[in-house]
Amino acid sequence: MQYKYLAEWIKENREQNLVFKSISKFEDQYSIEFSKLKEKFHINLSSQDCFCFFTQNKTIPFEQRNELDIMNTHLNKARLNELMISETDRIIYLNFSKIDIYNNKQNYRLILELIPRYQNIILLKVDENSEQVIDCTKKVSFAENRQRQILPRLEYTPPQTDFKIEKEEVQFPISIDSVKKLRESSEESLTFGSMNLLLEELYFKWIFKARNERIKSVKIKQINKEIKKKTRKIEKQEKELITASKEEKWKQQAELLKANFASIKKGMQSIVLQNYYEDDFPEIEIKLDSEKDAKQNIEHYFKKYRKARDGKTKIQKQINITHNEIEVLQRDIFELDETDIFFSRQEKSKKRKSQKAGYKKIAIDDNWEIYIGRTSKENDTLTIRFAKPHDWWFHTRVFRGTHVILRNYNKKELPNKLKLLCSQLAAYYSKAKKSTNIPVDHTQIRYVRKPRGSAPGYVIYTNQKTLFVDPLSIRAVAEILEKD
Repeated sequence: MQYKYLAEWIKENREQNLVFKSISKFEDQYSIEFSKLKEKFHINLSSQDCFCFFTQNKTIPFEQRNELDIMNTHLNKARLNELMISETDRIIYLNFSKIDIYNNKQNYRLILELIPRYQNIILLKVDENSEQVIDCTKKVSFAENRQRQILPRLEYTPPQTDFKIEKEEVQFPISIDSVKKLRESSEESLTFGSMNLLLEELYFKWIFKARNERIKSVKIKQINKEIKKKTRKIEKQEKELITASKEEKWKQQAELLKANFASIKKGMQSIVLQNYYEDDFPEIEIKLDSEKDAKQNIEHYFKKYRKARDGKTKIQKQINITHNEIEVLQRDIFELDETDIFFSRQEKSKKRKSQKAGYKKIAIDDNWEIYIGRTSKENDTLTIRFAKPHDWWFHTRVFRGTHVILRNYNKKELPNKLKLLCSQLAAYYSKAKKSTNIPVDHTQIRYVRKPRGSAPGYVIYTNQKTLFVDPLSIRAVAEILEKD
């Protein structure tokens, strides 16, 4: 963040009279809560851009951390007297004071070093002659930096940089352009007259949103990679199953050799016998191991039969397990679209949530309810078994996607608003979700059927009508219905 914008923010918020309550963390974001204040002080310490602002936004799940206990203990009930900015670099000072148990005044300074790649939060105890480090979010030892160490009980020294301060005044109104840069002009459609509102908008509508999309994209890519891997595994297992399905062939050949036991001599490489398992008893040539006698050759074919028979059951079981694993991964992709915030890969403490049973649904009233299939198998079950003849079915015309079912409990006429919203849902949960003006077909369930032996999720339908709509998520649809 440019120095002049931070200085302007300080100018807006310099005078404060707030009482510290707690500091919490989410990845590289920190939040300070003050008593009797709805707004929280948000500190963005991301490596790309560092700044701070006051906000009432509660999207981010900040948590109390053990690593922040020292700061919380020292600053508990301390009063924030003033916000200041350094004259040399992008460093903000929060000056606190409190009366300790001995009725002595204690002064603290919380330093926000908003310098990309070197960002840090440092708590100092301020005396008349010294500023001693109590704690910090990023400790710097002599091994890491010989010029400047940041460790508890050391005297605080500001960073020595070649940073040049921009002295010009900020010209309002300011807008945010398409590449997240601040523009001091009124050419953009949305402009701001307050630096705090601008920084809040910049973070939540641009930086945080881009972060979530980036993490979601990586997670979906990883899941799709795993799905492809398991799909290849199924293909290999199905080939093995075809081979294992020859168990009857090995059994028949073993029985034929057994019936002609006396004709088999050691040293024979093959034998021609009549196959009484087929009509007209055609001749069949059975290969033999010349080093084995009749009993050993017969046992060899029975062994191949037992192995194929047992292997067939095991392979089919493994195929079913792999199909179920793919279903779980497909549900994971579906759930990602409904997630507000993602944890980065470094967040090891977060356990994976167990898969919830059942379909995604939106309850409307006693007449209507929306159901959404998350996988191909769920689409089949939802459309073919669950839905009733007078329910309505929605699906994108050209693109692959989920089945959306509008339950029609009292066999009423389809309202235009629900028709539009269900079509938008079907568009959102399809391969065309990032497009606009998507064709979505709708018809009643009685006109939808599944051909025998067709792939999971595949159906054919008639008597359909088509709407061209823009995608809308389940959350957005639920909010619209809740307002109504």
